[in-house]
Amino acid sequence: MVKKILILFGCVSIIFSCKKTGTTLQGTIGDNPYDTINYDDNGIPDVPIDSNTFLGIHKYIISVKCAVPGCHDGNFEPDFRTVQSSYYTLVFAPVKKNNADSAFTYRVVPHDTTLSWLHERITTDDAVLGRMPLYDTLPKSQIKMITNWINSGAKDIFGNEMNQANTEPAFFGLVAYLPNSGNQRIDSIRGTASYYPFYAPANSDITIWMGLYDDITLPPLFTYNKIKFSTDPNNFDNAVANPMTVEISPFYAPGWGWGPAPYFLHYTVNTSQWNIGDIVYIRAYVQDGQHSTPTEIPSGTAPTYVQLFCSFKIQ
Repeated sequence: MVKKILILFGCVSIIFSCKKTGTTLQGTIGDNPYDTINYDDNGIPDVPIDSNTFLGIHKYIISVKCAVPGCHDGNFEPDFRTVQSSYYTLVFAPVKKNNADSAFTYRVVPHDTTLSWLHERITTDDAVLGRMPLYDTLPKSQIKMITNWINSGAKDIFGNEMNQANTEPAFFGLVAYLPNSGNQRIDSIRGTASYYPFYAPANSDITIWMGLYDDITLPPLFTYNKIKFSTDPNNFDNAVANPMTVEISPFYAPGWGWGPAPYFLHYTVNTSQWNIGDIVYIRAYVQDGQHSTPTEIPSGTAPTYVQLFCSFKIQ
């Protein structure tokens, strides 16, 4: 009996000893960079989705009434399964089923509802064509939302307006990693909304990849590639313009709700220069071969949720 008690006591002692030393058979347990993260959304504004923007239109109308089984669910264009597929199969996307007069060239023409096939399809009284959606006619309030979006330039979810040619560089996503912690991805660790700032450990290196594209110039051929950081989203004037590293071969990672997508430009920043709780906003500055000045991405006039998406919170 005494022998059994001694054996039991020895086992308990070993267990507590292991907990104290924090070691394994392979060696000392390393620090976890997420141990200090406080998942607190205080100070992060709750941004409502504007129903007159394309993100609002997709959320409140397209995804509910159009991207349904047997309709625009990827079987035929327009493809309304995601925000991105919806946008790029609408704006300046060629019409395949026209009216009797072949009056339309594109499904959506920015600033012009009379030339936009989408507007015609949701308002027509033509019994042969039929008004869309076929079994759920839109109320006037939702038709007004789409009309406002077209008349305001048919901008994408980042506030960019698409032109047929010679557009300025634009943005499709951002990814971030901890290079000193096994390249753990951290841009996906956000608050209660997908556009909230991602959490960044204090006193750590962060590699940030900016997802940028242009209609003519490939990102490795941009003539100006800089990145700035500021705790004031409305003031980047005094922020240091840091040169981004440009890769010839792309790094593939998710875009905003889609992917994989090609990333070419990145920068590694150390967070020791900011205090815990700070929200740090990111701006990229790139220049294609067709414009005389660099383009700020996201711009100061971009929707608030885009500016928040391009930011991180020090934990």
